[in-house]
Amino acid sequence: MLFPAVIALMHAIGVPLGAGSVVLMLLGTQWYVLFNVVAGAQAIPADLREAAAMFRMSRWERFRALYAPGVFPYLVTGWVTAAGGAWTASIVSEYVTYHGHAETTLGLGARVSEAAAGLQLPLLAASILVMSTMVVAFNRLVWRRLNLLAEHRFALTR
Repeated sequence: MLFPAVIALMHAIGVPLGAGSVVLMLLGTQWYVLFNVVAGAQAIPADLREAAAMFRMSRWERFRALYAPGVFPYLVTGWVTAAGGAWTASIVSEYVTYHGHAETTLGLGARVSEAAAGLQLPLLAASILVMSTMVVAFNRLVWRRLNLLAEHRFALTR
């Protein structure tokens, strides 16, 4: 809902769409990370917080030993959902129609939008295949490993 207003503001101050699309992706994805971290902080058991206070741990010690490990699984979930949201936001933010004029930047999201707008089905299929391949590869190489680390090393429920 904020994208048109942000695009108009960036256009008015002369921000190129390439940099502007990064701002739009961050605007659309920061909430996933924020809300997951807040949920993770609230999920830390009160008895662990009380124990940290009883041991007179400094703020840094509490952060390092309690809060960071307690929030890490939720942070990983926020990253995963934010990455998915960034893929969607890239399609919306890299190809913008403003006052009847289409502005694009270099990116896979722009290719998907241009192919869909021009009914170029082979280019659209190829773009979606590239995007899907990148998502699957990133899921297997990065997110799976981070999820396993979060489950086995940083779970407070075990």
